[in-house]
Amino acid sequence: MNKLKNIFTIILLSIIIYILFKYNSILNTSVIDAVNLWITKVFPSLFIMFIINDIIINTNILNHLTKIINPIFNKIFNTTGNSSEVFLLSIFSGTPSSAFIIKEMLANNKITLESANKLISFTYFSNPLFLYNILNATFNKYITFKIILIHYLSNFIIGLFFRKTNYENNNYLKDNNITNRNIFLLLPNSIKKSINTLLMILGTITFYMIITNIIINIFNIPPIFDILIKGILEITQSLNILNTLKITSIIKEIIALAIISFGGLSIHTQVISLISDTKISYKNFFIGRILHVLISTNTYLLISLCTTC
Repeated sequence: MNKLKNIFTIILLSIIIYILFKYNSILNTSVIDAVNLWITKVFPSLFIMFIINDIIINTNILNHLTKIINPIFNKIFNTTGNSSEVFLLSIFSGTPSSAFIIKEMLANNKITLESANKLISFTYFSNPLFLYNILNATFNKYITFKIILIHYLSNFIIGLFFRKTNYENNNYLKDNNITNRNIFLLLPNSIKKSINTLLMILGTITFYMIITNIIINIFNIPPIFDILIKGILEITQSLNILNTLKITSIIKEIIALAIISFGGLSIHTQVISLISDTKISYKNFFIGRILHVLISTNTYLLISLCTTC
């Protein structure tokens, strides 16, 4: 069996190397486009957010607010600890920041593993500024805000879906010893964490952009399937060219919402990388994204049909 696996791996790698040599120009263009996307879209919106999140997690800045919100939040979603802090930070920072936040909160003993496994399913929020900029190129402001709002509100329903899920683990919250540490002492380590995470994100974006562009160039794929393939692999490319589709606006809106809600395999890979050294369940994140697509698209379609009647 191992011999067959080795042979298959050698054959697969040989095919990949052949394709890379044959489509070398696509490879070069994809890498340049990925780096440009990372520099212009990803790095500016996520770099400072990663640093802010890390500083907040390692201090007691939000303690007064979370003391008020936590009891209500934990009762609604059957979580423990500072779970509401994860939710609040995730809304404003976007993904994959949410996975980064959950991992750090678990490491700092602010949430239990059981809560982390629930939160990973319903704290996936695309960065609001990123969504606004990219959707506004295709839709008017009303539709843009409607898509963003439904994308965000769907997480509440997913959270209720996972509410009664219990996990067997021996992870219990202990007294948290985090004090009001000096921000300037925390800053160097926060910057280092942010850079390392962003470099991992750059790698996954580049990989999936290369794969996407090679697939599109090898096969003669119609525009509608072109966008869907790009959406499955990496959402930014598909949303960028959504306005080129010659279909009705409502179909474009549903496609956009489905793509955003699933997140693309690039985001999934980033989440896996962030939680790989923990016991946080990727399966929950994946199930959450499938539910997200179903809930958000059906809700959007229902609201759109009701408003046109």
